[in-house]
Amino acid sequence: MRTITLSARDAPVLPSRQIPRVLVPSQTSSAAADQRPAVLHFVHGIGGGGAEAMLLNLAETLDPDRFRSIVVAVNAKPWPHHAARLRTAGVTLHDLEGTAFLKRETLSKLRVVLRQERPDIVQTWMHHADLVGGWAARLAGVRKVVWSIHCREIHRNPGDSHLKTALFRQALVLSSRFIPTRILSCSAAAIEDHVAIGYPRSKMRWIPNGIDAERFKPDIDAGLDTRAALHLPPNAPVVGYVGRFHEMKDLPTFLRAAALLQARVPEAHFVLCGGVEVEMSVEERELLAQLPRRDQVRLDSFRPDPWRLYPALNVFSLSSRTEACPMTIMEAMSCGVPCVTTDVGDCGRLLEGVGRVVPMRDAAALANAWEETLRMSPMARADLSQLSRQRVLEHFTIAQAARQYADTYAQLVEVRK
Repeated sequence: MRTITLSARDAPVLPSRQIPRVLVPSQTSSAAADQRPAVLHFVHGIGGGGAEAMLLNLAETLDPDRFRSIVVAVNAKPWPHHAARLRTAGVTLHDLEGTAFLKRETLSKLRVVLRQERPDIVQTWMHHADLVGGWAARLAGVRKVVWSIHCREIHRNPGDSHLKTALFRQALVLSSRFIPTRILSCSAAAIEDHVAIGYPRSKMRWIPNGIDAERFKPDIDAGLDTRAALHLPPNAPVVGYVGRFHEMKDLPTFLRAAALLQARVPEAHFVLCGGVEVEMSVEERELLAQLPRRDQVRLDSFRPDPWRLYPALNVFSLSSRTEACPMTIMEAMSCGVPCVTTDVGDCGRLLEGVGRVVPMRDAAALANAWEETLRMSPMARADLSQLSRQRVLEHFTIAQAARQYADTYAQLVEVRK
């Protein structure tokens, strides 16, 4: 098990306004002497999805004078840039160097960390961490446990049987009644979904995700640099996607819509950021190969600097069949990029008049919305760009979300605000 120390000497300089931080010593002996309430976050990894991005944003932003932040990851190794960001913010990061939640070594190391850090609150991120981390925290004597919901469905892990998934779902529902003190959801729609299967509504709180609007902002130079790096023509219309190559993202509908758009707007290019072709399903690879202009599609792995990618796009789009409160839409809006999304989860609530929402699994509607957005006049596009960013500034900044999390923590440990 690795505990990443908090020296910022070798941390990269991020291209955003850095809020001054008080660095917290990582030695275990200081935990008992530190009078600030300790909030320990338990998660599988620290990158690769919206929940992980929200955790990273929160840990960077939460007031260090009020709370001591600790992140425990089953496996943090694939995300060195994210680890550096946590280190820069003064957050203790324990990497359990595991492969799965229920491995004996993982559970043993988690018990050791809980004894060492003696957290006042344990917050778990997503369903598997909720169940495993919630029980581990309670057995370690932690009285305040917070679960975090960041998707509408309880998903089946690759290789798991339907029976195993059903048992896991039932274990979550039963545990939700006595393990968590609070259940925080980034999505209003997800609250209703979970209440419908048996989660107690009385424990639920809605806190929308938030992003760093100083990092995600309009940046013409960054957009041009990214286009050059991806070999995209500087003036070509570009439709982009950022996210995992996962079945719930419904990339087949995206690729079918891409074929329709290429037939009508031959100069259109596409960027799919979040994986490589070998990570696609067989159906997705076939649809990609069948595109009229396959050479005008770029696949890009996860980037440590997505704020430089969004300004390269003319349209950002999700074709998902399910979402909660997608961070990527907020990030694109904050960069002033017009958005088109399927009508799932809180996507319509996020856009609310400053983007286009289409039915899920409707490639024709998706392609039409892209074309309409691309053909907007320069003045209309500039207005939409400004309104998109303004909506994020008014409702979805990480500072706003962090205040709500801090208020929740303060209520749980009775810290004077």
